[in-house]
Amino acid sequence: MDFNAYVVEKLAETRLADLRAARARAALAESARVEPHGVGPAVGSALIRLGRWLAQGEAVAAPNGGVRAGR
Repeated sequence: MDFNAYVVEKLAETRLADLRAARARAALAESARVEPHGVGPAVGSALIRLGRWLAQGEAVAAPNGGVRAGR
């Protein structure tokens, strides 16, 4: 069996170029991805912080006013 180093070198070079191009596409897709966080979580977090700030030093009542769910 004849071994052609030039052909093997060119095949490896082509394969590496393909892998680098695939990685570049993956990195581009990753950077273009939109974060799932929007205004809703930010507003909710701000309201929670505001409620905690307003409730400083006060006894906080149970969310249902201490009434158990009826049967």
